[in-house]
Amino acid sequence: MLLVALDTTTTVCSVALGDEEKLRAEYSLNISKTHSQRLMPLLVDLIRDAGVDKKKIEGIAVTTGPGSFTGIRIGMATALGLSQGLGVPVVGVTTLDALAWAGVFFPGLVCPVLDARKDQVYFALYRGGDSAPLEVEPARAAGLEALCEAVSRHEEPALFLGDGLERFRATLRSAAGSRYREIPAFSRLNRASLVLQEGFRVWEQRGPAPAYALSPFYLRLSEAERRFQEKNR
Repeated sequence: MLLVALDTTTTVCSVALGDEEKLRAEYSLNISKTHSQRLMPLLVDLIRDAGVDKKKIEGIAVTTGPGSFTGIRIGMATALGLSQGLGVPVVGVTTLDALAWAGVFFPGLVCPVLDARKDQVYFALYRGGDSAPLEVEPARAAGLEALCEAVSRHEEPALFLGDGLERFRATLRSAAGSRYREIPAFSRLNRASLVLQEGFRVWEQRGPAPAYALSPFYLRLSEAERRFQEKNR
């Protein structure tokens, strides 16, 4: 089964193409241009350079969040357009579930951490060392203290990854102490190949869905929604 995967939930814009046995191609950019400017050109180049007939693509895997509200909407809208244009179904995966695959080899806690702004992080905890990450603490949007408390509830070494490390490394290192580990810089950010991997697992377990049936996984209100609620209390 040949899938295209998209991830635009963070500053990284990433696309990948592959089947269960082989990653055919992957392009990622971590630059200042907006995802709306770079996603479609990346997709066009991906399919062309992989030498794949687009009619052979059987599905789309896309991250539904958490992450940038604008980025989530761009990725999901693009997945909807591809789904309709190619006549294929879609599978949605969460950003943290996909990112956890980068640490699946690690025999301990795997802790993807995304910078959620406003002194908050998006995080979940998983246990690695098996064929797939096992969730042990569900996804949350919370202050850094909540993440440190969650990590402290477990005794094994903790492997941190994600764009939240750049801002919060010192606090996380202090909280985890000698248990602290982190993935090297070039391997810790979101990549569409990880979305592809999680997409195959979700497809097998729950099956795909029409693109219109996907829902964004925001974890918290957008700034506009928060202000609207405050204004109308």
